[in-house]
Amino acid sequence: MQVQAPKGQYRVIGQDPIDTLTWPSGPLCKDCETFDEARDLAERNGELYLWIYVYDDNGKCLYEAGCYRQQLKMIEELEQEPPGNLDPGSN
Repeated sequence: MQVQAPKGQYRVIGQDPIDTLTWPSGPLCKDCETFDEARDLAERNGELYLWIYVYDDNGKCLYEAGCYRQQLKMIEELEQEPPGNLDPGSN
């Protein structure tokens, strides 16, 4: 997938390493006229994709969104919880 947007535009690309490859629509890929429009699109779709990036017409990543940070935080919190008693008959 080409990250470089058309001249004077911004490209929003959203990916999830598992689901987007099997979705009928595929990964999110949309070109926007302004950076603000691209950033807003990325934010609106942040819960649907692990990673969302906004690229300029030189292929430079200007903005990053997505839910991967939230998922990492949840994993870290779960790892810090003490293991519970899995055997209900042992009390």
